[in-house]
Amino acid sequence: MNKIIFAVFLIGLSFSAYAQEEEVRKVTIIHAGTLLAVAGDNPIVDASIIIEEGKITDVVSSFVSTAGEAEVTIVDLSDKFVMSALIDAHIHMAEGDLNNPGANGADHAIMGVINSYKVLMAGFTTVRDLGARDDTLYKIIEGIESGEIIGPRIIPGGIIIGVGSRDNGLECNGVESCRRTTRDMIKAGAKWIKIRSSCRGGQLCSNEDGAPIFFDDEIKTIIDVAKKYNIPVATHSHTRDSSLQVLKFDIQSLEHGTFMNEAAMDIMIEKGVYYVPTMSNLDETEAVATNPDTDPIYAEHNMKFVTRHPKTLMMAYSKGVKIATGTDGDGRNAGTNYREVEYFVRSGIPNNDALKMATVNSAELLGFADSLGSIEKGKFADIIAINGNPLENIKDIENVTFVMKEGRVFKD
Repeated sequence: MNKIIFAVFLIGLSFSAYAQEEEVRKVTIIHAGTLLAVAGDNPIVDASIIIEEGKITDVVSSFVSTAGEAEVTIVDLSDKFVMSALIDAHIHMAEGDLNNPGANGADHAIMGVINSYKVLMAGFTTVRDLGARDDTLYKIIEGIESGEIIGPRIIPGGIIIGVGSRDNGLECNGVESCRRTTRDMIKAGAKWIKIRSSCRGGQLCSNEDGAPIFFDDEIKTIIDVAKKYNIPVATHSHTRDSSLQVLKFDIQSLEHGTFMNEAAMDIMIEKGVYYVPTMSNLDETEAVATNPDTDPIYAEHNMKFVTRHPKTLMMAYSKGVKIATGTDGDGRNAGTNYREVEYFVRSGIPNNDALKMATVNSAELLGFADSLGSIEKGKFADIIAINGNPLENIKDIENVTFVMKEGRVFKD
């Protein structure tokens, strides 16, 4: 009886080994007419990207059609400009109509699903959400990860931490409440913490001389808690002094920075802090400033943002501050995330450097330098194709015709 069982066992092993030997590898090979493998470098012509199990296994400087004994699917992009998928490092994915004070979780959820699709179709496969209205975003993320919702990978920053009470009952007003709020955000699932260290851009107190809205001990408390859980910190800052305040502490990115000065930039260079300017919202700011119905005081306030912000960006770029792309977008402009890159170029940044900021730099900021941001062996196959050449005409970045995320084609 034992011999029979042993014989059956051996036969089973044989069939199992045979099945494993016969299992065919599946490989996708992209033929790229022009390939910008690493933004900032020179592109190459007629290249092949070999993809297996969602990752890039090789990049070859010619068209190839085989990969050993694998079953190969050829994706012909030989007439396209191919590059790494784009990253939006400052966005608000799950927000309803902000002009509607009655917007609720259902509104945010619907907007989150719509925004997720639009953003991915625009060629952005990764985003960092820096300010949800509630916990709805975490459900959106679960849906994307399970495949039930089409969208980019979302790195959640929870609810913005500001002074005073919040809609969900949390508050940051004094050391103890700031500590509690930060812990609650992390417990809920936040992978980044965002501090609003100055007034919003639309408020008059966000001008150049505006005061920081936190005390030092409150900022320190938030950052100490985040550091305890190994969570990075981003800070909203428009005014000169709020930027100088938060840069005394260990933050990873400074958002907006409209009126920050050279002293702040020097600190950012010394500490390796990233600058995320969120320039593309200046279109709306200028529209308000030039609207004849706008109160003259607010019109003048907004126009200062329009004229100053591009100068701040170019000063930071000239000094060597590390810069990443983020739109500060929401349901009003999801799917037009490319506007940030276009605004960089309009302000004076060379096309290739602007594309590097939207890929290589943003991946490094988010902690994905080893897996995203360029088309190189071992990285996720997050790849887009464009009609035209954004190195020559940056507006061609609007013509994304192909989107792949982790080897899966979402737009073709």
